[in-house]
Amino acid sequence: MELHSLREALKVEIPCQQVTECKAENGDLKKQIHERQSRIAALNEKQVRNRSIQLCLVFLLVFMMHYLNIRKVSALAEKYWRQGI
Repeated sequence: MELHSLREALKVEIPCQQVTECKAENGDLKKQIHERQSRIAALNEKQVRNRSIQLCLVFLLVFMMHYLNIRKVSALAEKYWRQGI
C-alpha cells in the first residue's frame, strides 16, 4: 500500500476508534474497539515500513548520483591531464 493511501486509511480508522471508545458500554463495542486498535496498529506499521523503504531508496539514489558525479569529474580530470591542461 502506498503511503498516501495508508494515511487516508488512518484518517478513517482513528476517528471511528475515538467515536467507538466514547460509546463503549458493552462487550460488543469493546470488541470493536479492540479490532479497530489492531487495524490502526497494522496500518501504522505498514506506514513506518513504507517510510523506511522510501528513505533507503532516496539514500541509494543520492549515493548513486554522488558516485556518478565523481566518475564524471575523474574522467574530465583525466582528459584534461592528457591534454596537458
